[in-house]
Amino acid sequence: MTTTANPSFDPKRDIADVAVTGAGGAGLLAGIAAARSGARTVVYERMKTPGKKIAISGGGRCNFTNTLEAREFVRKFGDKNAGMLGHALRAFSKDDLIAMLAAYGIEGQVERDYRLYTKSGRGTDVVRALVSELEKAGGALVQNARIVSLRRDAESFVLEGKFADFDEQRRAKAVVVCTGGLSYPGTGSTGDGYDWARSFGHQVTELRAALVGLAVQESWPRTIQGLAWPDAEVSLWSIPTGSKPLCTERAEILYTHFGISGPAILDVSNVFVASKLPKALLTIDYFPDLKREDLDKQLLERARQFPQRTLARALDGMMPARLLEFLEANLGADGKLVMCRLPKTARAKTLDLLKKTRLTVTGTRGMEYGEVTAGGIEWSGVDPATLESKLSPALFFAGEILDLTGRCGGFNLQAAFSTGYLAGLKAAEKSKSAGGSGAR
Repeated sequence: MTTTANPSFDPKRDIADVAVTGAGGAGLLAGIAAARSGARTVVYERMKTPGKKIAISGGGRCNFTNTLEAREFVRKFGDKNAGMLGHALRAFSKDDLIAMLAAYGIEGQVERDYRLYTKSGRGTDVVRALVSELEKAGGALVQNARIVSLRRDAESFVLEGKFADFDEQRRAKAVVVCTGGLSYPGTGSTGDGYDWARSFGHQVTELRAALVGLAVQESWPRTIQGLAWPDAEVSLWSIPTGSKPLCTERAEILYTHFGISGPAILDVSNVFVASKLPKALLTIDYFPDLKREDLDKQLLERARQFPQRTLARALDGMMPARLLEFLEANLGADGKLVMCRLPKTARAKTLDLLKKTRLTVTGTRGMEYGEVTAGGIEWSGVDPATLESKLSPALFFAGEILDLTGRCGGFNLQAAFSTGYLAGLKAAEKSKSAGGSGAR
């Protein structure tokens, strides 16, 4: 299926000024930027519908950006290559994105300090707006189009693929590769772009799942799977532990059948993946706003109020029942005692569990469940000011395919939007300098 607002341009017949592979966040913005610049632009999407990862992000509510200014955005991004984003964020900022979506009636709602979600709670609204903006700019969107190879001849880039079940070739003066990573393959990210980049001489770093749940050695999380705790402070430590954690995050956690997940864990997972450690220690503080001695006072107060109750019953209301039962079970025989008989050592162990529960991380849930892919095309071969390949003129890269992985909170989507826009803008400029009529 092809949609275009420019009837004079037929992607099947004409050489495009700019071809974009992938209609995710980066691809749609690359198409918009190129088309706005007057370039005859076509965006190819292998799935039936574009922007599937945008639509499902943030639990379907789409945390499309955040309120941080560019300098703070880069500082908090959480990747060693975050500084490469400077030019892209200037080309297309959060304010530009917010204004673009507002034109289609999409409002943002700030949650958890700086995260901006759709007020409607529908990520599909964002996708529809971006597709509409692409069409308004004059760009063409071709769905169900799998590009299987990308090469260059003397005249132009040649994109070979399947279009509506027919094998065909399409041509373009400039190409923006926005095929994403390997994570969530059901959204269309299968890693084809990495092979194309390698064929043009680019190096690709090791690829691993990121923003992903963590598998743990202990079996007890499975007994409380589905249980969420809204505000925990989690720290990741090397084994043996050093004097400082590798990272500390504070947000919701969720116990699962494979181990542990939730926003705090997804951010921690990026550091675990980057560390390349086979195992690591995870500590959990369920009451990060309370010092140990203050929490001890609360336990003593509960003991005075409910001297004839066991620990789980005495702490009722402080934590979910299943988590209290787990804490009680960890006390062994002491867990069956009423509070007035609970020894000081058992109370100290309870405080240890409440302030520093320990889990042994053995890996991640895997690429299939990672929200993003860690690693990608090395920046040594890409100009961050234009996102053009240093090895092949008029070839550009944007979005998740680059070696750039952010934390939760709208960082990855904004990076995709911004890099896509910059690449599309520069690709349009490059196609104009290439000259030619654009017809076959």
